[in-house]
Amino acid sequence: MKRLTAWIWAAALSLSVCSGAAASGRDLVVATITIVDGGPATVIHAASKLSSLEGASISNEDIIETSSTTSVLRLEFNGGLTLDLGPSSRVMVKPGPAAGEAPVAYLLDGWAKLSVSQSLAGKAVLTSPALDVTAVDRDLVLHVKGGESELFAESGGVQVQLLGKHGKASPTNSSTKVDRGNFMARHQDGTVDVLPRPGQAFVQSVPRAFMDTLPSRLALFAGKDLRLEPAGRLNYEDTQAWLNAEPRIRTRFLTRWKPLLQDEAFRRALTAQLSLHPEWQPVLYPPKPHVNEAVKP
Repeated sequence: MKRLTAWIWAAALSLSVCSGAAASGRDLVVATITIVDGGPATVIHAASKLSSLEGASISNEDIIETSSTTSVLRLEFNGGLTLDLGPSSRVMVKPGPAAGEAPVAYLLDGWAKLSVSQSLAGKAVLTSPALDVTAVDRDLVLHVKGGESELFAESGGVQVQLLGKHGKASPTNSSTKVDRGNFMARHQDGTVDVLPRPGQAFVQSVPRAFMDTLPSRLALFAGKDLRLEPAGRLNYEDTQAWLNAEPRIRTRFLTRWKPLLQDEAFRRALTAQLSLHPEWQPVLYPPKPHVNEAVKP
């Protein structure tokens, strides 16, 4: 009976999250996957785990995670903006209340190359745990690993907002301009170096695909309705890095991933790690409603 009950819960959960994704994603499309080269990548839409596919649409707040063997995954946005992801990278597309007002993406870790057209120069925003790019003139490369961040202003100036604890603006020297061709390193202890050019270690580790000029492929998929295929159940291990992210990112999952609590394994794992994401305490253990005693006549 326990196995049957667990299967029923799993089937109901899968149906609810997939139908929710289909209902909400169509009106919120913000980008298209136009290149997936090398190993596979995963898309997390709402509470569904899906396999990446060239030509498939991406909605705001979708999460894309590349594998260690992915050479490059490209997202193309309307208006001439592209975002390339390297291997072992995690990014949320357009995190925010409204797609038009949100940053282009939030890079949790890994490699990203952001390229903007001349008409969008100075307007694109790319966010991450230790720094936010508030303006970019052309192309930039951002690498995030643990508490370290590296930024290369490849072909235009970049304006950077340095962040302190919990994603808040650093109280001192928070805004930094990185000129074209310059390199900035934000170290785990909070110190920052701005150099006239990137070091040899950075150059050797940059994904090779970032060094190539790849033409737009967006027109190839115009008018095609390519859908992402399910890639298994979304479990705690799939979500852990995001649940443990800084508060400005992880709190948005309280509603989005609440249906996953119907999965007993997910609920147990979340409870065991509750100290890392305490905002889930009232969701896991909602307070009992206050009942007023009847007033006696």
